[in-house]
Amino acid sequence: MLKKTVLALLSALILSGVCFAQENPAKKQMEDTASAVAQKQPALFLEEIQFYRAVKDRQPSGIGSVFPEDLDKLYCFTKIIGAVGATYVYHVWYFKDKEIARVKLPVKSKSWRTWSSKNLHIGLGYGYVEVVSESGDMLGRAEFKIQAADKAEEVGKTEKTAVTEERKAAPKTQ
Repeated sequence: MLKKTVLALLSALILSGVCFAQENPAKKQMEDTASAVAQKQPALFLEEIQFYRAVKDRQPSGIGSVFPEDLDKLYCFTKIIGAVGATYVYHVWYFKDKEIARVKLPVKSKSWRTWSSKNLHIGLGYGYVEVVSESGDMLGRAEFKIQAADKAEEVGKTEKTAVTEERKAAPKTQ
């Protein structure tokens, strides 16, 4: 009788261990999946992206999206929000659909402004900058155009994923 009781207790312990062992990996797998989904969602957001001719006293000047070929340097100014702790973003510069530069920039607070620049002298044509998070998520993009100096016009601000042009009205002649 003692053998049967001990055997019954051992069987119960073994079965409960098997059930526990089966339940635990499933729970862990669900937690891992939830964690992976949370990690894939970008924590950073691109609030603003604009091109400028210069940065003076940490402030951009000469906003636009069309620039003359004789401009020496073009700046891409971004405002990144949503960072939890220090991280990085990349300004990936393209011209004529070819990557010409990748600049790693720190983001050190929940609202962070930063910029990168590119020496021009790359010819006439279209280019763009993609802003990419440290995890590889594209946060946004803006386009620019380099054209002959006599044809370049100052235009309005570039937005997060599109370009809005507000051309100056030509003076009326009478």
